[in-house]
Amino acid sequence: MPISKLRKRDVIIAGGGPAGIIAAIAAARNGADTLLIEQNGYVGGTAAMGLPMLSFHNNRGEQIVAGIPWELITRLKEMDEAVVVRMAGGSSSAGAGGGAQRNALYKGGSVYAAMSVPVRPEAFKYAAWKMLEEAGVEVLLYTYVTRVVSTGGKVTGIVLENKSGRQRVDGKCIVDCTGDGDVAALSGAPFEKGRSADGVTQPLTMLFVLGGIDLDRAEAEGVAVRRNMEVVDSPVWQSFYRKYDIRLDRWKDRLLKDFPRSGVDKGFILRYWGDGVCYGGNMLHVPYYDASKGEELSRAVVEGRNLVWNLVRFMRENVPGFDRVHLVNTYNIGVRESRRITGHYLLTYEDVIEARRHEDDIALNGYFVDIHDYDGSWFHLPDRGTQIKDYGSYGIPYRCLLPQSVDRLLVAGRCLSTSHEAHASARVMGTCMAMGQAAGTAAALSVRGRTTPRALDSKKLLEALEAQGAMVR
Repeated sequence: MPISKLRKRDVIIAGGGPAGIIAAIAAARNGADTLLIEQNGYVGGTAAMGLPMLSFHNNRGEQIVAGIPWELITRLKEMDEAVVVRMAGGSSSAGAGGGAQRNALYKGGSVYAAMSVPVRPEAFKYAAWKMLEEAGVEVLLYTYVTRVVSTGGKVTGIVLENKSGRQRVDGKCIVDCTGDGDVAALSGAPFEKGRSADGVTQPLTMLFVLGGIDLDRAEAEGVAVRRNMEVVDSPVWQSFYRKYDIRLDRWKDRLLKDFPRSGVDKGFILRYWGDGVCYGGNMLHVPYYDASKGEELSRAVVEGRNLVWNLVRFMRENVPGFDRVHLVNTYNIGVRESRRITGHYLLTYEDVIEARRHEDDIALNGYFVDIHDYDGSWFHLPDRGTQIKDYGSYGIPYRCLLPQSVDRLLVAGRCLSTSHEAHASARVMGTCMAMGQAAGTAAALSVRGRTTPRALDSKKLLEALEAQGAMVR
């Protein structure tokens, strides 16, 4: 197949999820001619799948992510399409899976995520797109990266495929925000996957939307247990936002037989946003698939959709309040973990739980070590627990975004350089967005200074980030 050539860009961002959106906006605002590539027909990634956004605050309730990510959240809040929620003591009967187990796991109970930011997914797509347009970012949707062009260990371009065929586009700096580290892997950068013993990763999840639930009856029957929480900053959301633990304990034996290795017997979470449907499913698991392999990812999607469809049927036939439930939508399958690029610094479990800071920190994170069990059953508890020291925050060094062996390439998002345990903390959306701002800014500064990301003075990067409102200290 012949390869046509597109015009050269300063910065190319691969992946239009939370990290990639912010990286592209940051690069363009810093003067770079920026191209964003996304395989779906929309931008948003995981943020467009109905999950609340975590890690804008640490578990003391202190805001630790600001800058461009918070600008996007602020825009959504002004549209009444997002809100800040404070957890207020767990659920009214201790939460899905049993209060004793949950509290022992998190070593602090409800503080496992003191604050969250629910966002309506369609609104996120719209607001993110508007900010990309305003920044002057060019976006190519339905487009895949198939090859990396490099010379002397420096990435100089990528090969794309879409409806127009195969195309090459050269760039002065590339940022990999694919989540799976696809570009870095294609470039020959080293990486790891999964736990050290055997490479098994955290399970995938098929998120979904349900309609037709009688929540009042489900609450009265003890099936839907409402979480205690406080809507912080929106009278509109205070009137309708609710979060439930769906308790399926009484059907445990049947569920374990019909839905093995899914964790469904422990229940799952539903969120009601006042629009007649409920968003949920992030506690249901599709384990033992490698999301960086096409065949396995395809099989995981099939298993996940079968799981959701059959679970909805089971609940309609058996669970009070769900007798008229129907499946409104399933999203792209959610991936917690795949490749972790080996960078010039490896963020460790000790860095996380000891709340360590580094002189080149470009982002902060306060989310706990959240490892969903490998066999899909529940959670895995590391030896020293899950919580960050004093419920505070740790820093993510710029060096974690710099792959070894190749230059003119940055990564941002869940493919950063971490240990398996540290990744389970750093992988959440607010932190990925903060990494995106750092990577996009670093790429633009490298182009402007006629240098490479590896040679870029990290002090100048931190000064630029702080000038843009990012929180790095």
